[in-house]
Amino acid sequence: MEIVYLVTDADHGLRAVDVLVTRTGMSRLMSKRIRLYGELLNNGRPWRMIDPVERGDELVARTAGHTEQPGLLRQPAGIDFIFQDDWLVILNKPAGIVVHPTYRHESGTLTDLLSEQPLHPVSRLDRDTSGLVMIARNGHAHYVVMQHPMKKNYLAVVHGRMPERQGLIDAPISRDPDSIIKRRVDPAGAVARTIYREVRYFPAADISTVEFELLTGRTHQIRVHSQFAGHPLVGDTLYGHTGEDQTDLDRLLGRQALHARSLGFIHPLTKLPVLVHAPLPPDLRQILHQLS
Repeated sequence: MEIVYLVTDADHGLRAVDVLVTRTGMSRLMSKRIRLYGELLNNGRPWRMIDPVERGDELVARTAGHTEQPGLLRQPAGIDFIFQDDWLVILNKPAGIVVHPTYRHESGTLTDLLSEQPLHPVSRLDRDTSGLVMIARNGHAHYVVMQHPMKKNYLAVVHGRMPERQGLIDAPISRDPDSIIKRRVDPAGAVARTIYREVRYFPAADISTVEFELLTGRTHQIRVHSQFAGHPLVGDTLYGHTGEDQTDLDRLLGRQALHARSLGFIHPLTKLPVLVHAPLPPDLRQILHQLS
């Protein structure tokens, strides 16, 4: 990883480390790693983090093992690249793929499919949720992009109709004490807030498409909040209908009807806002076509 910064009048006389942390968003931990294992150059000359800088200086900070180009990412079949540069990659993840290795899924994950080199997932989706996943290509990009709130928008298909056309579900979430996977609404849990808006109601099937926006990022938040509202996601066997209670639509889809369709963020290098979108996957398009 390489960070380049041109010192301004406002930075004149400050220590290099303070300039890099303040202006580039570099973490103190990253600055320590560069000091110990990487290199810092000022106008092409070796420089210490504690040395002062002058207006017009060009600072170049590199981590250990830096190369001019980041490693190439593999492009697995069926996974669309929505956005890609030297800092970030954003993918349209199909349902059925785990984002990163866990104790239950040690291999065959999205990051495994992309590269043998370490990657840094910024946003995560449940295995059977489709849509946008952001992955940082270095630790600095991960740290900086997380310093700004991201706008995450999802489309879901739910049973029934939400109580209002739009509203806020404000219900704390905690781990279900009887499960290592399941979550539940719990007054003593972590704050969890979700904005919802009805997109369309299909009265013949008593099914709705609903847009959700996350204000917090709890595990299974939309699925838990939908269940709490009395309108679980179609196909969700953990929080929705199971066994004989399942509808034909639940069985047809075979996974929770949830798709991360847009993601807004501040780019870690340019500091400019970016908004990306992901089209619906074929299985959700089929469901909506059938409902129509």
